[in-house]
Amino acid sequence: MALLRGLIGLLALLPALTMAEVMVAPPGGGEFNLGPYVEVLEDPEGTFSIDQVASDFSDRFQPAGQDNPSFGFSSSVFWLRFAIDTSRAPEREWYLVQRHPIVDHLSLFAPTPQGGFLRKDMGDALPFDHRELNLREFVWPLDSGRNAKTYYLRVAGKGALSLELKLSSSNALLERTYFEQLVFGLFFGGLLVMLIYNLMLYLSVRDQAYLYYILFLAGYLLSFVNINGLGLQYLWPGYPVLNEHYPLFAGVAMAALVQYSRLFLDTASRAPRAERYLRRLVQVAIVLVPIVVLVPAPWKYHLSTMLILAVVISLISIGVSVWRGGYRVARLYVLAWSVFLIGCVVFAADNLKLIPHTTLTNYAPHLGGAWVVVLLSLALGDRIKLLEHERDELAAETRRTLERHFQEVQRLDRDKLVFLQYLSHELNTPLNWLAGARLLDTGKLPEELREAVNMVQKGQSRLQDLVTTSLRYFDLAGREEAPAASHVAPMWLLDGLIQERKEELERRRLKVLNRVPADVQVLACERELKEVLANLLDNAMLFSGEGQQVSLLGDVSEDSVLLRVCDQGKGIEADALDGIFEPFFMVGSSHRADGFGLSLPLARVMVEQMGGEIWAESDGPGKGSCLCLRLPLASH
Repeated sequence: MALLRGLIGLLALLPALTMAEVMVAPPGGGEFNLGPYVEVLEDPEGTFSIDQVASDFSDRFQPAGQDNPSFGFSSSVFWLRFAIDTSRAPEREWYLVQRHPIVDHLSLFAPTPQGGFLRKDMGDALPFDHRELNLREFVWPLDSGRNAKTYYLRVAGKGALSLELKLSSSNALLERTYFEQLVFGLFFGGLLVMLIYNLMLYLSVRDQAYLYYILFLAGYLLSFVNINGLGLQYLWPGYPVLNEHYPLFAGVAMAALVQYSRLFLDTASRAPRAERYLRRLVQVAIVLVPIVVLVPAPWKYHLSTMLILAVVISLISIGVSVWRGGYRVARLYVLAWSVFLIGCVVFAADNLKLIPHTTLTNYAPHLGGAWVVVLLSLALGDRIKLLEHERDELAAETRRTLERHFQEVQRLDRDKLVFLQYLSHELNTPLNWLAGARLLDTGKLPEELREAVNMVQKGQSRLQDLVTTSLRYFDLAGREEAPAASHVAPMWLLDGLIQERKEELERRRLKVLNRVPADVQVLACERELKEVLANLLDNAMLFSGEGQQVSLLGDVSEDSVLLRVCDQGKGIEADALDGIFEPFFMVGSSHRADGFGLSLPLARVMVEQMGGEIWAESDGPGKGSCLCLRLPLASH
């Protein structure tokens, strides 16, 4: 019975041997295209067996008519038949190679000496360890013999069925594999370097455009690792189901690319209509990401291809519009995506069986992608230069504007001082007239005039003090040279001021603690520093309640001395801390009869002209306040 089955098998092979043109391996070895020697039989239902194909349906085979048979997206199963004769070649090791590594199911039926067929299954829908050789491509070792052998290859899958069948000697396969590893290493290594480089730039400049560009590069990298069979070989060898989801990586890359383009092209300000369109496109891309995972093939591949083409075409048109609008950086952007679009269109047309499948069409997106990565990196650098140039121009314009405003403020301040000085001088004349009222003896006046004369005398005195104080403030604020400085011990000045106010302190039961170090000296004008400290002490006494304490503190640093006059009074609101040093400003809404709001402004003018600074501190109403004075430390 076994002999009978063998004879039947041999008889089944005779029609195939007579019908198929035999591929004869030349003596020199090498790698040769099997396309011209392939015959094709379509199995619409996928129910044919190898016995039926090799015998009953052998006369239905038709020449492929292509160097690389391509069937596009099809639910049919395709049987390929080809005959190979390696008897004339001295090299004994020959391989059948399917170079396109993303076909779901491939089953090679090799004839056996007993007359049957040995089935060897491969495909990217199977775990990687199903392969006989650890290669990203599908490679079957062939048995060399004296006679030609007819092989059958069953092809099925959810994706595009594109074939690149080669007959390869061992040396040719080894050489080409090493060469491709070098090329892929350079390609993906370059992408990885660009990803890390742009990540470092993002961490340095914190520009979100770099972050979206990194996401685009990562999605792009994973997509092409998948397409080239390297993902199944190195990243997920035991999970071939991930190969079906490369549109997921493409969708994420497209969403990140649109976000990157919005920032790179500055569409929010340069093209508002395009900005609104790109926002909607991002939303569409985000929605499609889970959809391409859930919908069955080949629709997920069609949706992914449509999304990529829509995004790239949109970005090219918007880039051209922004470029024509005067944004010079967009020129590299447009050039980059124009080449990438050509690569995507070629790859899509190949998958849809609109053009013949070749190595160039298969790797068109790789070439376009490499071009994009290089040019977009250059474009980002160009964008940084443009932003720096715009920043420098803006800074220069801002500086010029500030200078003009500062000059205007200085002019207004000079005009104000001149006006107030003029006004103060002019007030002296009527004040001198009113001074005559002081010569009157109110005791000799009628009682009905006595109160009126007292009011005139009191008003004249207050106006005279106001004019005198104002003139002093304006003279100090307008002087161009600082007073002569010497070494001054603030502790002793404060001690003298306390003694001068001893009676008032005792009357109000106020306690003054002088904690300023006696040996500390500052570089200042002694006369004006004494006036400043007197103003600060009087201010603290004025706002202190009966029985409270005023503290005089001094802290020495490396090159300065900090003097603090602190009270336990009613405190100062936070928004009034700076205002108390403005002319005629008074805390609260009412004016006091014994002040003009010029003592602290006078102190600030004198302190700043001595090379120091003055400010106020307070924790709030009811918590007291401190007037702080910092002056240069006198060198010993």
